[in-house]
Amino acid sequence: MEGTKRSTTTPKASDATINDGAVKGNALRVGQQQPSWTMKMFKIKITLRGLFRWQPSRETFVALIAGVIVLGLSVAMIPFENRPWLRIILRDIGQIYLMGILLPLLFILRSGDSFARFGLSFRKWYVFLPINLVLGALLLSQFLSKSPPSAEFRLDAPTLWKTSYIIIALFFELLFFYAFLRTLFEQAFGSALGIVLAALFYAFHHAGFQPEFGKLFFVGVLYATTYRLGNSALLIYPFFLGVGGIYDVLIQSKVVSPIPFPAIRTLFLAVLIFAAVTWTWNKQRHRTLSLA
Repeated sequence: MEGTKRSTTTPKASDATINDGAVKGNALRVGQQQPSWTMKMFKIKITLRGLFRWQPSRETFVALIAGVIVLGLSVAMIPFENRPWLRIILRDIGQIYLMGILLPLLFILRSGDSFARFGLSFRKWYVFLPINLVLGALLLSQFLSKSPPSAEFRLDAPTLWKTSYIIIALFFELLFFYAFLRTLFEQAFGSALGIVLAALFYAFHHAGFQPEFGKLFFVGVLYATTYRLGNSALLIYPFFLGVGGIYDVLIQSKVVSPIPFPAIRTLFLAVLIFAAVTWTWNKQRHRTLSLA
């Protein structure tokens, strides 16, 4: 009887051990699969949060107000079509220098934030500049094949001064729209809406001198997206952005306003911008040394 009892209980214990092992094995397999799905969902959530978010702040309000003022200055140029010096004051001093150069530099400096956060650094320049150069060459090749210069186009001294002025104006666009506005809008609304809003402000800031909003919105999205891919100004300036802006203004566009007095305007803005950038760089360097 005792042997019988032992023989009947032992298999039950063995069965329980086997069942426990099977349950543990299934649990282990489920446990191995669960983190995989959790990780995938987590990555999707992080990606969506990067593309879209709702975290407006005081900085967002500053960016919106600055963008609206720049648009207002451009619209204010329209009634003064026959008064070039008034248009120059609104464009060069108000829009380009005060709002487009000085405001972003002072904002970043006084906020204590890093210029690298806005893509304004030499990080990976040996990678980004060659990419920038290749993109500029490809864009130039496309322009030359689809809309070559007319027979009347001349690469003379006035054209070179206009080219120099455009390069300075493009530096304003780089700093204000793609570095300043896009970064602050991305912080508030995500990278997708940051690019779209920066491109919208970029397109409509041409109201007073080149009202081609549809084309320019696409251009703004292209440059803002390229800028965002590496978060670096060196991905688009000076080659990629320069080729697009110079070729469009001097050759391609049929509605852009002429550029009067390009030599004096170029020299004037160059001095002001150089002084602002140098002063900002010194302030930032002294702050970094004091913290060290």
